[in-house]
Amino acid sequence: MKKKYILAAAIGAIPLVLGHSLFNYVHQRGSSSLKSHPPQFAANNSALVAMRKFQRLPQTTWSLMSGDGLRLVAYLTRNPQNRGTVLLIHGFGVDHHAMDKFAAVFYQLGYNILQPDNRAAGASAGRYSSYGYQEKKDVLLWLQRLQADRQLQVPIILMGASLGAATVLQSLTLSLPVAVKGVIADSSYTSAQEIMQYNIHRQTGLPSKGLTHLLSLWSRFKVQASYRQISPLASVRGQHPSLLLICGQEDVTVPAWMSQALFEAASAPKMLVRFTTGSHIRSLEADPTAYRALIKQFVAHLSSFE
Repeated sequence: MKKKYILAAAIGAIPLVLGHSLFNYVHQRGSSSLKSHPPQFAANNSALVAMRKFQRLPQTTWSLMSGDGLRLVAYLTRNPQNRGTVLLIHGFGVDHHAMDKFAAVFYQLGYNILQPDNRAAGASAGRYSSYGYQEKKDVLLWLQRLQADRQLQVPIILMGASLGAATVLQSLTLSLPVAVKGVIADSSYTSAQEIMQYNIHRQTGLPSKGLTHLLSLWSRFKVQASYRQISPLASVRGQHPSLLLICGQEDVTVPAWMSQALFEAASAPKMLVRFTTGSHIRSLEADPTAYRALIKQFVAHLSSFE
């Protein structure tokens, strides 16, 4: 009888052990669980040329403490034109350098650039990503830090890519400073629940609801949020600054239909732009001229309300 209890306990522990291992795999610092294969672009691609020029500019390192005691680090590039400031939030499994190509676009338009390393990325502390749930609170802290610098001009624009896009959209549920005039989300998912189900099925071909439920339970324990609570889709339904959603039609990591769903759910003012040759957060490289024109148009729209 005792052996039966031991066997039953061992069998019962399997889902717990499996869930914990999977959670670590898809949430921990430096995870490569998305297994995306970005296209390669020529070295003379104008977006990449501009990025390399931006990377040679001087930067100042900032730091602050998150609400749960993590030291977070960001990098500020001041622009002598000082037409405003852009807060750029990077995606999953990378650090702030992943946003350098976007920073170059805004710098050319005269904006200061602040690029944090998300929690559990780069020089910032932390072990786990929460897919935007805790990170959105960090965004608010960086916004408050920006406002404390009287040398930086408004408007402030929020932009994120992939997980960063989902993060800035979730930040809309917080009391953002009135200085935030626009939000740009390139390749955001609708919720942790949907993106996890989609990518588990994409990578394995297996039914994904059970595994996603198991991961969600561990997420609630480890990062204080179930996957249903991590929802950019729910976040865009309230009042918000001008919203620009961008996606690539060839994106297989975060499919374009998710940006469409976000657009349909969002309150006005809003705009959705699809890049027909764009893959996951690679629309800028796929069509640098059109992408830069879009950002310039969006910035001009915000300026008209100043």
